[in-house]
Amino acid sequence: MVRPAVSGKERVLAELGIVVAIACVGGGLGLFTEPGTPLSTRLMSAIIVAVVAWAGVRAFAVIGAASARLIGVSAIWGYALAIPLASAGIAWSVLWLAGGTEAALGREFASVWPKALLAGAGFFVLFFVIYARSDRAEAALADAGGETDVARGAQPPEPEAIGVDKTPLHDRLPPGFPPILALSVEDHYVRVIAADCSEMLLMPLAEAIELMPQEAGAQVHRSWWVARGAITGHRRAGRDIRLELSTGLDLPVSRSMVKPLRDAGWL
Repeated sequence: MVRPAVSGKERVLAELGIVVAIACVGGGLGLFTEPGTPLSTRLMSAIIVAVVAWAGVRAFAVIGAASARLIGVSAIWGYALAIPLASAGIAWSVLWLAGGTEAALGREFASVWPKALLAGAGFFVLFFVIYARSDRAEAALADAGGETDVARGAQPPEPEAIGVDKTPLHDRLPPGFPPILALSVEDHYVRVIAADCSEMLLMPLAEAIELMPQEAGAQVHRSWWVARGAITGHRRAGRDIRLELSTGLDLPVSRSMVKPLRDAGWL
C-alpha cells in the first residue's frame, strides 16, 4: 500500500531545523565571529544569519522554479539560477551590515560572494541527498508494509492493470516501475504513485501530466492527477468530494471539477 508521505510543510520545517542545528554548531565553534565573542552572541548571530539566508535562498528557489516552468524547462534550471543570485544578495547584505554601502559595493564582495555561493550550493546538495534518502526509505517501508499485510492474510492489492503502464513518464522512473495510479504535488516534486510503491521526481505537475495519455485520467485538483481505472468510488466530506482509489488512498476533488467529472461519468 502507499503510505502517507512527508508533506511540503513538514519538509520546510525539517529544512529550518537542520539549518538552525548547523548554525548552533558553527556558532558554538566561533566560525562566524571574531575570537573572544561571548557564546550567547555567537549563537544568536549564527542562527539569525543562517535563518535569514535560508529564507532568502528558498524564496529565490521558488521564483526560479516558477520561472523555469513558465518557459517550459525543468525546475532544476530555476534552482541553478537561484543559488548564485541568492548568495550574491546574502553577500551584499552581510557587507552592508558590516560597513554600509561602501563595503557592499567595494572590493570585498569578490571574496565574500564565492564563500556565500559555496555555502548555498552545499546546503542544496545536503537537502538533495536527504530528500533522496527519505524517498528511498519511504519506498522500502511501503514495500515492507505490503508484504506484511499479505503475510497476515490481508486482502491482496488490485491487479496492476488498473493503472496506466508504459507511458513517457515511465522513461523518467526506475526500470520496471508499475502502472501509475496517481500523481501528487509535494513542494517542487511530483510523487508518482503505483499500487505498492511511489517515486519522487523533480518536475512540475503540469509537465508530468503532459507525459501521461490524455484519455487515461484527469487532473481532479490543483495538486492531484488520477488514472480513471484506479478509482473505485467517491464519498462526500462535508461540502467536498473525495475520490477513493483501489489502494485505499483517497484524494480531493476541486469544486470547479465536480461538474466536468460528473458529466464525464466519473461521479
